[in-house]
Amino acid sequence: MVRPAIQLYTLRELDEPLTETLPRVDETTYEGVEFAGLGDESPERLADVLVDTDLVAVGAHVGLDKLQTEYEATVEPYRTLDCDRIVVPTYGEEGFDSAASAAETADDLSSLAARLADDGFEAHYHNHTYEFAALDDVAFDTAYDAFATRSDDRLGQELDVGLARHGGVDPVTYLDRYADRLSLVHLTDTVPGDDDALHVELDEGVVALEACVDAAVSTDVDWVVHENGLTTDPEATLESSADRVRELLDGA
Repeated sequence: MVRPAIQLYTLRELDEPLTETLPRVDETTYEGVEFAGLGDESPERLADVLVDTDLVAVGAHVGLDKLQTEYEATVEPYRTLDCDRIVVPTYGEEGFDSAASAAETADDLSSLAARLADDGFEAHYHNHTYEFAALDDVAFDTAYDAFATRSDDRLGQELDVGLARHGGVDPVTYLDRYADRLSLVHLTDTVPGDDDALHVELDEGVVALEACVDAAVSTDVDWVVHENGLTTDPEATLESSADRVRELLDGA
């Protein structure tokens, strides 16, 4: 069964520590959280709160630079949190400006995925918008396709459907195309053509949310993760998105 989670970056403007934010999330219908840093809290304390709330640490967005330069210190807190999915949230536009650069990016992240797998973690890549630039290459529709085709099977894809739509592609096509690489889907909404609307509240953009959730359920992903990184009212976003994501999952 596909379960709902929220990316905690959405709630970063709340004037409180994560040890208070997690119980707030637990009061909604969300069942899991995806970390975007741990703030000033110890992983041991956060692990206790996760147990107390019965929330699941479904994954963590972790910067590539930290994974490359401080690997052991970076991944160790997530062992404590029983969080076994490490998600690279972005690579950089230069890594997707051609089929050749996308292949190099795939090789780089595949090497990281192999190391993480050896240490008991799953590696995932979260797209932005630039990965979906069209290529002058008959073999691939987009740089994302060149990247996904080249990358190792141990590197999962966390498809952000809103950012994919903002990048000019149909996210349902990509959910279907890479179904075997997905365990996490970012359910976001967007208004293409406006960088200030990369993320908007659910149903305020152009993403076919029902179709995306239907595809995610058909793919049998583990989690649908909501994010609105641009919300100006995180409390309201938490409440309204929890209700909407649950409604979409129940209707799928």
